[in-house]
Amino acid sequence: MESSVKATKKTSFVQGAAILGIAGLLVKIIGAVYRIPLANIVGKTGMSYYEVAYPYYSWLLVISSAGLPTAISKLVSERIALGDVAGAKKVFRSAMRLLFIIGVATTILLFAASGGIAKLSGAPEAMYSLMALSPALFFVSIMCAYRGYLQGMQCMTGTALSQLAEQFVKLIIGFSLAAMFIKSHPDRPELAAMGALIGVSISELAALGVIVGYYLVRMKRGTLPVCLPGRNVTQQATLSEITKKLLLIAIPITIGASIMPVTGIADSIFIINILRGRGIASGLSYEAAADAAKGAYAVLRSYVTPLINMPAVLTLALSMSLVPAISHAVTRRERRTVNSASRTGIKLAMFIGAPCAAGLFVLGGPIMALLFRDVRNDEATFLLAQKVMYFAAIGVLFLSLVQTLTGIIQGIGKPRVPVYFLAVGGVVKVVSMIILMRFTRLGILGAAISTVLCYAIAGIGDTIYVIKKTGMSLSYEDTFFKPIAASLLMGFIVFVVYSFARTLGHPTVGTLAAIVVGIAVYIAAMILMRPFSASDLEFLPKSRLVAKLFRIN
Repeated sequence: MESSVKATKKTSFVQGAAILGIAGLLVKIIGAVYRIPLANIVGKTGMSYYEVAYPYYSWLLVISSAGLPTAISKLVSERIALGDVAGAKKVFRSAMRLLFIIGVATTILLFAASGGIAKLSGAPEAMYSLMALSPALFFVSIMCAYRGYLQGMQCMTGTALSQLAEQFVKLIIGFSLAAMFIKSHPDRPELAAMGALIGVSISELAALGVIVGYYLVRMKRGTLPVCLPGRNVTQQATLSEITKKLLLIAIPITIGASIMPVTGIADSIFIINILRGRGIASGLSYEAAADAAKGAYAVLRSYVTPLINMPAVLTLALSMSLVPAISHAVTRRERRTVNSASRTGIKLAMFIGAPCAAGLFVLGGPIMALLFRDVRNDEATFLLAQKVMYFAAIGVLFLSLVQTLTGIIQGIGKPRVPVYFLAVGGVVKVVSMIILMRFTRLGILGAAISTVLCYAIAGIGDTIYVIKKTGMSLSYEDTFFKPIAASLLMGFIVFVVYSFARTLGHPTVGTLAAIVVGIAVYIAAMILMRPFSASDLEFLPKSRLVAKLFRIN
């Protein structure tokens, strides 16, 4: 009987993790492509206001959404394991009280400071975007209390449904409002950006409605635990004691999750201001220098960054599959399995990251011209975007390693280690960005280079740590040389195909043909080089099919 209960719990956990994983991937995919049509609606200047506002929102959002849901789910699951449903509900009430205060405080803070933040960032018109985002902070805070409680009850569907509702409402409402404002006020792109971000706030309200509705339906049907067998719990913690426990768990997670939003804030503060100052020094008027600075910032954040983040969807899926596999092996003290899974993860990160980096390096400009109206119609914007992509594409390789190795290190049971390396990388990014942009002629290219340095430091640090921690042997030829060699070959062929098509006057056809040919060349090269062994593929779904494709016995 006991083994049956354990099996049921394990099945429930695996199913829940799968539901959240699938929803998370869909959210990442939607998020990666969301900015592409949005940029075509609001334009380059409008996107600069959007991108100035979002890092501040993301940073304040971390306070409620990063560590507290995890802390709530942990304390709730502990109470449920003891049969203390009343204690679990008390955790929920304490969390709701705390998150209500956080939600109100962050909403008021962002709204009240929006004018000052916008001026600090060198884009006063971004004030409207910041104001539009502020209500979302309250809605997310309340929603996180429900998400943490339901996850602690092993009810993952509510979180997944709310995440999907959030994305789809954001797409529909955000695009509609942005298009409406740009049509009625074509000379005020800040209003179009504001409309898109009003859509974000409405989407968070919709997501809150979905998860509250899910919670009420489960309560009405009696499918949430009401009473469970377990030992009697005679001593109940007070609300203040529960709050302290929540904060002790949440604060370290929140600090770690704040690193990238803080670097995003640094981007929004320094890039426009430095570029505007350099423009004025070169003889431009204040207005012309400001417009050029906003345009360059939008090129980096709205045109280049979405493409750089697309391969991350694949490495995120890889990371999610590695965490349970490695955690299970660590629990069972199967060192050989840990080493094998880690080795496979690093190989696959290179297998994904290297060709994506090479492809974006060669075709980044043409792909952006294909996707973005401003890049396609303005030669100066195209040339700048292409130059930025030359540097940013290199970062794809390191970003792939960072995401995959983070999953490996989490599986080993050391979740704070990647945070340390990323923090060091973040500091280097900010310092190097200021130096390169202010004291060299690189301009916006300095910001792209600094981001590559950030991911390079984190990726190399993570790799060294995993090798030392696991003691695994790593074939540098199979892991690094072969994917890079195949990617360089692919890049050369892609360049030839695109250049030939362009000389015939068909750049769009050439871009699409080069992508297809590049994929075929890379896969063929990897099949011939055989970097994988049968043991490397046993952690993958459809491993036999993959082994057959790569002619592995």
